[in-house]
Amino acid sequence: MTRLFAHVALLCAFSTPSLAADLTSEFDARHKACLESIADDAQEAYELALQWKNEGGGRRAKHCVAMSLFALGHEDEAAYRLDALAAGADGGSDATRVKHYAEAANFWLAADDPERAYTSASAGLKLEFDHVDLRITRARAYALSGRYDYAETDLTSVLALEPERADALRYRADARFKQDDIEGAQSDVEAALDLDPTSVETALLRGKIREAVRVETPAATPE
Repeated sequence: MTRLFAHVALLCAFSTPSLAADLTSEFDARHKACLESIADDAQEAYELALQWKNEGGGRRAKHCVAMSLFALGHEDEAAYRLDALAAGADGGSDATRVKHYAEAANFWLAADDPERAYTSASAGLKLEFDHVDLRITRARAYALSGRYDYAETDLTSVLALEPERADALRYRADARFKQDDIEGAQSDVEAALDLDPTSVETALLRGKIREAVRVETPAATPE
């Protein structure tokens, strides 16, 4: 009986908030170090993260495994693992799950799989409806699938929340351009360049739009 009470007391001690906080801090620090090590040696980071996961590293270890895989060029496997992490029992808070869905969606885009990018982004948006970056990512997935009208709708929602998002303006300019809304595309691309004059992508898009206008505008007939 004495041993039983001692065992219960030990369990209670390891369940105290202070110890839980210490363990969380330790895991967060190891997670940060794991992610930072990817830039130095992605293969070694992957192997160490995998070992950590097998030792009980939980979601942080799983996340580092996925990020290492992406750095090694396995975009689809990394995205798959992040989706599984976000949907799993140990995915963390809703904010953490949203972050993982956002990473997964972008990795699916890097893997040239817009349909899965759409699925990941939509799953994240169910948790946080007004998440701007997720909505931009979903708009990009729509555009890559040829659904430019849906892309424009998502980007318009983004710009209602953050009117000075130059990237959202550029993506909407492209979506409008693909739908032959030249005037709307011109307005957006100029606004995007006003906000970010150094963007090469936006400058190139403006060149395409101006060329389309030049081709469609008949030359004046000399009198």
